[in-house]
Amino acid sequence: MRYAGRDLADVRHIVYQWHPSLALWLRRLLAASLSVAGIAILCSVASAQTRVYIDVDQAGGDRLPLALPKWFGEEAAPQLASRMQAVLRQDLVNSGLFRILDAATYIDERPQSLDTLRYQNWAAIGAVGVIAGQLGLGSAHSQMVIELVLHDVLQQQSRLVGKEYRASRGRYREVAHRFSDVVFQAFTGETGPFNTQVVCVRPRSDRGKDIIRMDYDGHDPTVLVQDGALNLQPSLSPDGRSLAYTSYRDGFPNIYIRQMATGREQRITSGPGLALPGGWSGDSQSLLLSRSEDGNSDIFLYHARRRSLKRLTTYWGIDVSPSFAPDGQRFVFTSDRSGAPQLYIADMRGGSPVRLTYSGSYNTSPIWSPKADVIAFAGRSETDSLDIYTIGANGQGLRRLTDADGSYEAPAWSPNGRFLMYIGQRGDTWLRYLMRQDGQGKQLLASDEAACLAPQWIIRTSP
Repeated sequence: MRYAGRDLADVRHIVYQWHPSLALWLRRLLAASLSVAGIAILCSVASAQTRVYIDVDQAGGDRLPLALPKWFGEEAAPQLASRMQAVLRQDLVNSGLFRILDAATYIDERPQSLDTLRYQNWAAIGAVGVIAGQLGLGSAHSQMVIELVLHDVLQQQSRLVGKEYRASRGRYREVAHRFSDVVFQAFTGETGPFNTQVVCVRPRSDRGKDIIRMDYDGHDPTVLVQDGALNLQPSLSPDGRSLAYTSYRDGFPNIYIRQMATGREQRITSGPGLALPGGWSGDSQSLLLSRSEDGNSDIFLYHARRRSLKRLTTYWGIDVSPSFAPDGQRFVFTSDRSGAPQLYIADMRGGSPVRLTYSGSYNTSPIWSPKADVIAFAGRSETDSLDIYTIGANGQGLRRLTDADGSYEAPAWSPNGRFLMYIGQRGDTWLRYLMRQDGQGKQLLASDEAACLAPQWIIRTSP
């Protein structure tokens, strides 16, 4: 089976039933003396079967222990195998839900076969699951064939999930990200966040800024806009076809939309006032943006097919940073109409905006979760630092997610709505971080790339 016309193929996708006996599972859990305190493990009965998974909403500080032993066939390409295993390991650690057990503790160096494990030996070291693999090289020198299998140690169940991939060796990171998503979904029941990408701004040494796309973990960057100008605030449409961004290439900060397939561009604003793109509608047909005229910044809606602009706010002051609700019927934005920057929600059909935030003297950069009625934003805390917060669209449940130990801003939701990416400043250096939606599992996303500013977290749109 070809994957979306690419050379990466999911030849096999085998999903097996989970845990027919909860009592047996609990006995084995106790016998193995596994420490999973703090990880919420839920059980739901359907068709006389019991499924066990991690509740991402209630997961605590402890992480589910997994084993990643040596793969069969890795001797033929040891460097390739090592790199893929490193990606798998880092993905699962980045989630804040899993930890990979130290290989020095393994009783068995690898399983007896891809489908056969001595489960008691893996249970003895505390493993809940084992990821087994078999690596082969394709007929073409640049190709690889890899089969990855997740085993359930507690239930002693072979092939809880199995997948086989055929791909060029240069795409080993994508293959690893894909199987990390498989593991994540097997334990949580939800789509994983790893086979995703980020569109962001990369500063240059000459004070210009380029727009790049890269894997969520900072690897495999591709330059999207590099024209020597100052380019800002990229916003890629959900279908991956249109990239909106602000550029000073003509001397003024106007918004351009680039067609990703052809590279053709259209300027949709003009004049000296600052114009910045916001979020796209779910159907990729409409773009929210802010545009300034004579010191007054308002929110507009650009319709891509009709190539028309419609004014949505008319307040004399600053209205910026608009973001659509998942249903496309509302949007959130920042306004200083109350005297200081606060968040407001407006209906696309009209009416007066409703103030959302009342705490703090400076709240900005709101972004609506793609999966829930929750909005993330950057706000100034009582220590005068910028932190990342979330709040319900009804104004309830305000929560500070970062720790007032630095300056954090530019939150971006993962496509599955379960994680937040954000940037933080340490001295003159901008770093990128990842955390779960409740603020737990914070992880620094280290990479060799320069700063990644104004990140937008997207589904994978290119190899």
